[in-house]
Amino acid sequence: MDVRESINIFERAATASAEEADQWKKENNGKVMGFMLTDVPEELLHAAGFLPFAVNSVAGRLECADAHLQAWACSYSRNCLAAAAQGKLSFLDGLVIPHTCDTMRMLMGVWEQIQPLPFMKNYRLPRQVARPSAGIYLHGELQRLKGALENFRGQQIKDDALRESIALYNSNRSLLRHLYRLHESTLSPLSSKDLFTIIKAAMVMPREKVNLLLKQLLACLEEGNTENCRRGDIRLLISGTLLEPLQLLDFISEKGGIVVADDLQNGSRYLVADVAESGDPLEALAERQLTRIPTALYEPQKQNRMEYLANLAREQRADGVLFVHLKFCEPENYDYYDNVKAMEKAGIPAMAVESSFGGVHTGQLQTRVHAFMEMLGGEGTD
Repeated sequence: MDVRESINIFERAATASAEEADQWKKENNGKVMGFMLTDVPEELLHAAGFLPFAVNSVAGRLECADAHLQAWACSYSRNCLAAAAQGKLSFLDGLVIPHTCDTMRMLMGVWEQIQPLPFMKNYRLPRQVARPSAGIYLHGELQRLKGALENFRGQQIKDDALRESIALYNSNRSLLRHLYRLHESTLSPLSSKDLFTIIKAAMVMPREKVNLLLKQLLACLEEGNTENCRRGDIRLLISGTLLEPLQLLDFISEKGGIVVADDLQNGSRYLVADVAESGDPLEALAERQLTRIPTALYEPQKQNRMEYLANLAREQRADGVLFVHLKFCEPENYDYYDNVKAMEKAGIPAMAVESSFGGVHTGQLQTRVHAFMEMLGGEGTD
């Protein structure tokens, strides 16, 4: 199997995730547990015997959510609820929603009314992750979620099974980080869109299958011929909550750009930091959650987000920073002024673009991204 064949498998899974999950259910006589991105501990869902499924890649018509959510709710929440209302998520046996923002806090109650599932639970994360009590609280919340999953499954989740799942997911994160590092190379055939498509697909596929495919892909990349590979001359850091649409990455590549770093929920924040494989597994899961890449969704944090982004941009030799704001994502908008000021202080050009799940005007987005890339010295074909 060559590089393109491997990437095509991930592309099919990313674009036909419902079919992928439904096939797994039939082949394994198992249950699929959906989760909203990305602070839910998938290891716990996996150890309970479920297929963790990121509710991210099934598109819904946003107007189908208008009767249930305000038009100014973020498009990610509206898209997921719309997909549920249209019956596109009927393969799910359960859903876990993390309390990461005001919209997520109220989404479960609406979802239960329009498309109830056999198992539906909120995952109540601490808002102030730097407080000493946050770890104690989160450990208790993990115990609550674990107990609910055990009741639904009808069987206890043993610590050894949870540690095995933690090891599996640690291996997956390690492979994806390796893939990211190879992508950063100017001689890698892996485009920015390829990379983020693979990450997106990994969130909905059985992790055992993903790890096998990633090992094969990495072997091909490390042994392959790089003579005709693309070169990304403009190194870009992308910052935001969720990257959508992935077509934005095409606009960057069209002007000779390459994404070398990010802090996205469906990017590096999903990949960075592993879970300790010894000791109390719930304590280990809590510790990873509390020490992840800083985000607009928590305050205060153990790392200052402004400083983190500026240091990351310098470390990765980024020529510019593109802030990708999901429409009506208030936490991200609140952070923008401080973040862009930090980039100005660091001498790194930055610009914000507004994106959306569904209904985004890609022509306008392309124009703005191209203009920013040209300002950074990017060239290429439109």
